[in-house]
Amino acid sequence: MTPAPTICLGFDFDGISVWPASFGLTGATAISRGEFCARVAAPRILRLLEREQVKATFFTPGHTVESFPEVCREIVAAGHEMAHHGYFHESPVGLDEAAERAVIERGLEALDRVLGVRPSGYRSPAFDLSPNSTRLLVEYGFSYDSSMMAQDFEPYWARTGDVLHQDRAFEFGPELDLVELPVSWSLDDFPQLEFVLSPPIAVAGMNEPGKVERMWLGDLDWMVEEVPGGVFGMTMHPQSIGRGARMRVLEALIARGKHHGARFRTCAEAAEQWRSTAPARRGAHAPAA
Repeated sequence: MTPAPTICLGFDFDGISVWPASFGLTGATAISRGEFCARVAAPRILRLLEREQVKATFFTPGHTVESFPEVCREIVAAGHEMAHHGYFHESPVGLDEAAERAVIERGLEALDRVLGVRPSGYRSPAFDLSPNSTRLLVEYGFSYDSSMMAQDFEPYWARTGDVLHQDRAFEFGPELDLVELPVSWSLDDFPQLEFVLSPPIAVAGMNEPGKVERMWLGDLDWMVEEVPGGVFGMTMHPQSIGRGARMRVLEALIARGKHHGARFRTCAEAAEQWRSTAPARRGAHAPAA
């Protein structure tokens, strides 16, 4: 019997923090985009998820939890997963170990104090990790990460201690007790739909929703046909997918998933499901599959 596909609807609930932290934008207009994310888009998405009776994962910075506690409590009360996404949408790249620890701990503290949540999952802001990140996630008790791209529709064990040599083969570090739920920029709504101008950074998505819908449904159909029991991991941002007609894209994705008999799982559920039948972890220097 062919195993059912899994769909993980992941929302990076950045709120205000993404604009100053990632783009250096602190003006009133940028802040208002974060306010739209929390006050308008997130509740709109919650209503859709309730109507469709599907669960999702909200990767949420501690700053969002503290700034918009009411909607964060609604997310938890509805049975959705809250996962770690930094404190102020900080990229771990460029942080020394002490600073990265401080960001992890500050995010954990906010989630615990405001929501009573101890997250099992983590997604790095901007999909980037430091050399210390995966090892620290294991140390702090995380079960999974969702920041890397070595697979498209199959989880795998994350590693630590990789070494990039420019004069000989890449050196693969040992696998960790940390499930990696892979991501992809092509299954991320932000570069497809958002416009940001903050020199030297420019994001000029602004695609019409139909194009994005065709991309995503095409990948979902391919996974169902070619990767039995695959995990379709989405990265969406309430401020992007939750504006106007873009909501129809999310509706279409859910409808197509139901047509395929997919199971809508939180990322934590998908990670634990994979862990239950996962291959043994490999030691240092083992090449990736």
